[in-house]
Amino acid sequence: MPIKCIIIDDEAHGIITLEHQLKKILDIDIVATTQDSTAAKALIELYQPNLIFLDIEMPNLNGFQVLEQFDDITFKVIITTAYDRYAIQALKINALDYLLKPIDFEELKMAIEKYYNEIQNTKEQIVQVQQFRSTQMQDIIALSMQEGLIFVKIRDIAYLEASGNYTHITLINGQKHITSKSLAIYEEVLKDHNIFFRAHKSYIVNLRFIEQFNRKDGGEIIMQDDKSILLSRNKKQEFCDLFQKI
Repeated sequence: MPIKCIIIDDEAHGIITLEHQLKKILDIDIVATTQDSTAAKALIELYQPNLIFLDIEMPNLNGFQVLEQFDDITFKVIITTAYDRYAIQALKINALDYLLKPIDFEELKMAIEKYYNEIQNTKEQIVQVQQFRSTQMQDIIALSMQEGLIFVKIRDIAYLEASGNYTHITLINGQKHITSKSLAIYEEVLKDHNIFFRAHKSYIVNLRFIEQFNRKDGGEIIMQDDKSILLSRNKKQEFCDLFQKI
C-alpha cells in the first residue's frame, strides 16, 4: 500500500521541491498539499494521511499549532523547516524526523525508511497486545521493566500518562513506573475495563480515582492525589454522561 502523504508549507517552491523529491521514491502517494495552515486540519480529516510533511514557521498557524488542533494524532509527522531551533519541540511531539531545508534527498529517503520501521514496530505491538489479552489474568497487568516484570492489579492504576513512546503509570498508593510501551497499547489492553477513560491524547484515568471536575478552560479533572489533567474538549460530554448528577 502506498504511503498517503500531505505536504503543508506556506512557500510554493518548498512544496514543489518536496513533491519532486518524493516522486523519486516508490510507494509515495501525495494526496494533498496546502500553503494555508488554517486549511490543514480539514485536509487531514478528509484524506486521512499516513504521513504529513509539516513546515513550522507559517502565517496564521505555525506547524505546532496545526497539530494542537488534534486530540489524537493518527498520522506520522516529519518536520520540514529552515530553522534548527525547533528540534526540542519536535522531539516533544514525537515527530518521526526533522529535516532542514534545503532537504537532502538521502536524508529524505532515510526518513521514509523510519516510517516503514515505525509501522513494522506498530504491527508487532498489536500482535503483543493480542497475545497479552489472550493469556492475561483478568485483574492483573504485567508491566515490563528493565529489571523484569512488575505485577499490578488493574484497579490499582490511578492514571497513565504518555511520554513519546513511553508511558508513565501512577498507582493509587503513589508508586510510579515508566514502561517502554505507548499509551495506545495500554488503551487497547484496558478497553474492556470500564473504570478507565481516555481523557486526553496524553492521559488515561481511573474514573474511581477522580476527586473533582472543573469546567474552566474547557474542562479539568482533579485526581485524588491533586494531579490536574486537562479534559479534551471533544471528550467533555462523553465524560459528563458517565456520572449521575444530583
